[in-house]
Amino acid sequence: MPAPQQPSPYPPPPAADQSRGRAEAARRIADPIVTGMAYAVLLALGVGVGFGGSVMAGWLSYLWKSGSAGQAAASVALVAVLAALFAGCRAAGWGMGSRLGSGLPAFGWAGAVFTLIAVNSGGDVVLTSTVIDYCYLFGGLTAVGIAVVMTEPGP
Repeated sequence: MPAPQQPSPYPPPPAADQSRGRAEAARRIADPIVTGMAYAVLLALGVGVGFGGSVMAGWLSYLWKSGSAGQAAASVALVAVLAALFAGCRAAGWGMGSRLGSGLPAFGWAGAVFTLIAVNSGGDVVLTSTVIDYCYLFGGLTAVGIAVVMTEPGP
């Protein structure tokens, strides 16, 4: 008489259909969470670039006041910064596959810049009333605005 078989302490391996169903369910749950987190990171990145870029533009105003060589250097640096703003917003929109992907960093950048140009009793906080600062402000708004408009709307 054969010995009775002991039940296996390990569960049987799941069928292929069962594991595919679980993976699909996990993907359906994780996709909106990951997308929402990516949008939040893009907004925070826009705010950080706005604060950092505004401080940099404040330094450009000192360079602007140093003469024609300083004005030329500040102009070249400003064009590079504006091109980077445009490219960053376009890349975010392309990466997320939606206009919201490029709009959130643009919104974060604009919010940070307008926070720093708030006027108190002593004048502007970071950006002064020099030509280079106005070019940074209005050029940046134009660059991020064009980047948002040029991004294809998502599905």
